[in-house]
Amino acid sequence: MIDYRGHRCVSCHKEFAEGDDVVVCPECGAPYHRDCYAAEGRCVFSARHGAGFEYELPESARVHEKGKVFVCPACRNENPPGALFCEQCGRPLRPGTAPPMQEAMPRYAQPQPGLSGADANDETQYVQPNVMTQLHLAKEYDGVDTKDWMRYIGNSAPYYLYQFQRMNESGRKVSVCWSALLFPEFYFFYRKMWGWGALALAVTLIVSVPPLLSVMAALGLPLALSTHTLEILASLCGVLNWGVRIAAGLFSFYLFRQNAGKRLRAMREESADDSVYQEEIARHAGPSHVAVIVVGLLLVAFSTAFYMWIGPERLLSAFYMA
Repeated sequence: MIDYRGHRCVSCHKEFAEGDDVVVCPECGAPYHRDCYAAEGRCVFSARHGAGFEYELPESARVHEKGKVFVCPACRNENPPGALFCEQCGRPLRPGTAPPMQEAMPRYAQPQPGLSGADANDETQYVQPNVMTQLHLAKEYDGVDTKDWMRYIGNSAPYYLYQFQRMNESGRKVSVCWSALLFPEFYFFYRKMWGWGALALAVTLIVSVPPLLSVMAALGLPLALSTHTLEILASLCGVLNWGVRIAAGLFSFYLFRQNAGKRLRAMREESADDSVYQEEIARHAGPSHVAVIVVGLLLVAFSTAFYMWIGPERLLSAFYMA
């Protein structure tokens, strides 16, 4: 017999406690408090009964191997060897593999605002038993279907959509992203946020100017700025640098959501039918490794140009004099 303690009733969303009278739907196995089931009058997933739907607890995810191909137990998509999450729906593929930050994730969805009872749990909110029901995500975010978000984002989709869900539930736009905090210019280009990436890269180049001027002053090159002015510029650039990094770290998920959502809605409006729309998503899906390499090369080129302009001899002489 299954122990439902720690799980939640799919109607009232309260955790089952020891001694609770738990009943399950005879069609799909969804667990309820007996009183909740009686109040509903039917299973909240009844719209999907008869189509092979079977309710699964979060811990019941499994993976099946078909030769060297991993077949997702939810959507039956065939994934390449080594994949940790389904490329189609984002579900964990290996036993013991959990979505990022699982400890902090709510186990069951809360009803959507304005909905209650069966209306809050029918097909408009839930989808097939995959990572969406495990993370209790809404069916869409900003007018874009959750499955389309998953395809567009790629392997990090469970974590990003979890952040979207937190934004919806809390009404806040703030959520910490450490990679954006430490390397904002690389993060924005990696996530194809070209405008924000260009801004972050420009700030990175600007804040490097005072240290370069200080090097020139140390080499005895003529400058129109005094030492005191250089110190003030260095302080201002330091504040600008950390201000941009902190802002990027706090608002990167929200900015990505706005940027990607606008792009996905534009794709859908410009596509003649759903098949064309899905092809467009596949063509633009995932992060850009090429953009990261290009940004890295630009920064290296900037440093090299400064080095060559100053002259290796002067730099070496300054080094030995120090």
